[in-house]
Amino acid sequence: MAAFDASGRTPRSAPGRSRSKRYVAIALVLGASAVLPPATGSAASVQAAPKKDLKKEYAKLKKRASALSKEYRGELITLDQAKRAAERAGSDAERLGREYETARADVRRLAASSYMTGRLDTLPMVTAEDPAASIRDAATLQHLATRNSQRIANLRTLSTQAVQSQQQARTKLEAVRKEIDDLEGQRARVKKLLVKYKPETPTTPSGGSGKPDDVSGAKSPLVGPTMTARMRTAMLAIDGRFGPFPTIGCSRPGDPQDHGSGRACDFMEATGGKMPSASAKSHGDAVAQYVISNASRLGIKYVIWRQRIYDMRGSGGWRQMEDRGSVTQNHYDHVHVSVL
Repeated sequence: MAAFDASGRTPRSAPGRSRSKRYVAIALVLGASAVLPPATGSAASVQAAPKKDLKKEYAKLKKRASALSKEYRGELITLDQAKRAAERAGSDAERLGREYETARADVRRLAASSYMTGRLDTLPMVTAEDPAASIRDAATLQHLATRNSQRIANLRTLSTQAVQSQQQARTKLEAVRKEIDDLEGQRARVKKLLVKYKPETPTTPSGGSGKPDDVSGAKSPLVGPTMTARMRTAMLAIDGRFGPFPTIGCSRPGDPQDHGSGRACDFMEATGGKMPSASAKSHGDAVAQYVISNASRLGIKYVIWRQRIYDMRGSGGWRQMEDRGSVTQNHYDHVHVSVL
C-alpha cells in the first residue's frame, strides 16, 4: 500500500511495491524461458552426434558411388541426383539447427537481461514515482508477454523444421543407399555389357548439309554432328524409324556429361521450350520404348523422357527425376538417349 513521508503530505509507493512489479516482469520473462522447446531430442540433435553420423554415413556412400561411376563408365544420373538431394537436405538441417540455437540463446539472453536490469530490452520498468505508473507498467508487461510469446512460437517452428529437415536428410540418404545397392547388384551383368561395348572416340563426319551424317535418305536436321560411331548408329536407327524430328541435337562442346563426349543425342518433339502436343507426346513415348526394347542391340546406356530415366545399368524400370525447373531441362520436349 502507499506510504507517507514524515510530514504526511505526499503519498509514495512503498519500495516493496516497486520491486514487486519488477519481479512480476522478470517472472514473465523467466516463465517464457521455462517453456522453450527442450533442446534434448529436438533441434539440438541436428547439432550433435546425429549430424556427425549423417556426414560419416554420407562419406561412405559417396566413396561407393564414386567407385561405381568409374566402373560403370560414368554419369549415373539417378545416383547423382539422389546424392545432391541428400546434400541439400543435410545442409538445410544444419542451417535450421543453427538458427534454432541462435533464437533460443536470444530468448535466454533476454531473460537474463531482464533479471539483471529489471527491463525488457531497452524498455525501462517504470517506478512508482511516475504519476502514470500503473498504466505504463501494465503496457510494459503486456509488451513483454507478447514479445516472448512470439519468440517462443518462432522457436517452436524452428525446432519442428530442424527435426523434419534432419529426417528428410536421412530419407534422402537412404535413397542413395538403395540406388547404390541396386547398381552394385547388377555388377556382373553390367561388366559383360561394358566388355561388349568398349569405349569409342567421337568423330566428325565430312560434308555439312545438316542431315545426320550426310547419309542419303536421312530425315531430320542435326545440330552437333560430332559423336561416337555407336551414337551415330543409334541416332540413324531412331531417325530412320521415327523421323523427321523438328531437330536432333547431339554433341555440345564443353558439356561435362555425355553430350560433351559425343555419346548422347536429344530427339526433339517440340521446340521453343514448349510442351509437345498430345500426338507429339505419344510419338515420344514410342521413341523411348523403342530405345528401351533395342537397348542391348544399340548399346544404350540410358534414356530420359518426361522427367523420368530408364538406366540399363540398373535393375530396370523408369525412375522419377527431380524437378530441374523447365520443360526442356525436365525432358518433356525431347527424348534424351545416351550410349555406352
